[in-house]
Amino acid sequence: MRVDPGPEPRPTTVVSLLSALLRFRALIVVLASLGGFYAGYESFTSPHLYTTSASFMAQGARGQSQLSELAQQFGLGPGGGDGATGAFYMDLLESRSLLAAVGNHDYRLWTPSGVRTGNIIQVYRIRAKNPAVQKVKMVDALKGQVEETSNPRTGVITVKVHALTPEMSVQIAQNLLDEVNRFNLNRRQAQAAAERNFVENRLAEAQGELRQAEENLQSFLTENREFRSSPSLQLEFDRLNRQVTFRQGLYSSLAQSYETAKIEEVRDLPVITIIEPPETPIAPDKHGGIKKTLVGMLIGIAVGIFIALAVHVQSLLTRDQGSDDYVEFSSLWRETVDDLTHPWRIFTRLRTRPA
Repeated sequence: MRVDPGPEPRPTTVVSLLSALLRFRALIVVLASLGGFYAGYESFTSPHLYTTSASFMAQGARGQSQLSELAQQFGLGPGGGDGATGAFYMDLLESRSLLAAVGNHDYRLWTPSGVRTGNIIQVYRIRAKNPAVQKVKMVDALKGQVEETSNPRTGVITVKVHALTPEMSVQIAQNLLDEVNRFNLNRRQAQAAAERNFVENRLAEAQGELRQAEENLQSFLTENREFRSSPSLQLEFDRLNRQVTFRQGLYSSLAQSYETAKIEEVRDLPVITIIEPPETPIAPDKHGGIKKTLVGMLIGIAVGIFIALAVHVQSLLTRDQGSDDYVEFSSLWRETVDDLTHPWRIFTRLRTRPA
């Protein structure tokens, strides 16, 4: 007696997958419409933002290269210019300390209910029981409004600030530039003070060495008035004279560097060059509603396709429950779920698995 095994399972082809997508076309269209509507609604109902931009570059400190070169000769540190790159200033503009200083400035925010004045916490009405939490929220709010880029070829750093009002964006951008300049100025003055201390100590040592070299030469000339008639005494005179000349040149260089360091230590001139100051924007930023709507529709289509294919694969597995492939799939699926819920069993299974 022969048992009818039933119809053989049909292989999954591209046509069958396309048929599954067409079978669920209504679901795909609904999800695409919902995704596009949600993205478009969020875009068009979000508040208008105003963006202002400013660009700057760091100046090299006057006399800094000479001081750094001298410090490098005596092992104090590497020489050369400002030493800060565009990446440094981008990290500086995102640092919490600088943003906290920017947030503590006084601002004026024009609203339909009136003008708010105060720091960012007061103007944005950041609520928190703990002042430390308020400060963290303030910094996070500013970090979300600031965008910076750097041109590695020219060294120009561009800062963009997005705010709810045109005036607010300009105020934040200007305070950012002021804080960057203040940071640079303090850093330059601190470096100049350290170099002044170093040069001052070295200058005292050089003065003592010069005095000792002069005394050695004076003693030699006192004891050997007719040294030119003796080759050995002439050689000794030349050596002592070279020592005095070398010590005099070193002392003069250190004295000049010391005076330069004293000037740099109290110099309060701006140390960044403003290429483009912040200007009040005349129009709000574009929402990009069409672009965001299309992205939402694509996401909805992708979700619909995934659901359609998942249902199609499930129907194939249900239809072929008696096949060897289905039995193997079911066993592997149970093992996978067991591995996810009990990860330690994976190693046990690996040790007990036969070679």
